[in-house]
Amino acid sequence: MTRPARPLPDHLRDETMSTAEALARGVAADRLRRADVVHPFHGVVMTGGRPRSIADRAWAFAQVMPASGWFSHTTSARLLGLPLPRSHEKGPLHVTVNRGTRAPRGAGVVGHQRELPPPSWSTLLVPTSTRELVPLRVATPGAAALTTASLLSLPDLVALLDALRLVDDSTALRDIDRMLDHSARRAGAAALRRALALSEPGVRSRAETHLRLTLAAAGLPRAHVAPAVATPLGELHPDLAWPEFRVLVEYEGDHHRTDARQFASDLARFDAFADAGWYPVRATRDDVYSSSHRVVSTVARRLRGAGWPSRRPVRHLPTPIATP
Repeated sequence: MTRPARPLPDHLRDETMSTAEALARGVAADRLRRADVVHPFHGVVMTGGRPRSIADRAWAFAQVMPASGWFSHTTSARLLGLPLPRSHEKGPLHVTVNRGTRAPRGAGVVGHQRELPPPSWSTLLVPTSTRELVPLRVATPGAAALTTASLLSLPDLVALLDALRLVDDSTALRDIDRMLDHSARRAGAAALRRALALSEPGVRSRAETHLRLTLAAAGLPRAHVAPAVATPLGELHPDLAWPEFRVLVEYEGDHHRTDARQFASDLARFDAFADAGWYPVRATRDDVYSSSHRVVSTVARRLRGAGWPSRRPVRHLPTPIATP
């Protein structure tokens, strides 16, 4: 009959540490092989259950990460709270080390070697799933954008840059320029420059970025992002607008429909724009990620009715430019 495992001492419960540290703290090697001890990576033990978030996984690997290593690519984007397509919400951790240092390898980790101008990372306090703040070496905004650029489509990269600019426009742009000056011919640099040309300040969500790019790809004039509009409710900022034609678009995600208070607010905004002499158009998630035909046709019709001189037919994209 198998004897039950001896409980871990209180000071070793709910801990994440290297195997070497666990042994140094008096845990027997055979005790680390019991079912209540998790090994998310080679050389790492967790005594509080399996990792439940990206921060949990990153903190686990940080116990054995090389001294020059830092979290990069889509891992850094997720730790910084930047928007990514669902296909990148899971997957391996990306870790970058200096040239000449062996890049980490193993299940759940992709290692990279790269020389970027310092600082290419900073230590951030990131909350784990238990709300504990842990220090992680995470790419700077510029390094995160540059290393992620080669893994994303252009619309998703623009959405990531829009989000970076929303947090701190001038700092993010300076850091991106610094990285590009050093890495003009490196992987991701060309894509990053293309995305920068399409990026705009003030964009509040990934879907709004994709909507803006969809309308532009259809051949409509470039929209202004969140301009000030005087209305009976005061100054409002629509998601997209063409002030010279007094046409605007408001994006309404699923929460706009399911939240009664938000829905009432949306109706009041819509009426206020109309009362101020604007032509408002609603856009939904389906308009962005299923078929853009309705929203493109409606906006084009409103623009032409307000004096947009183009008579060329708009382009209806056969497939959406991005996925949720």
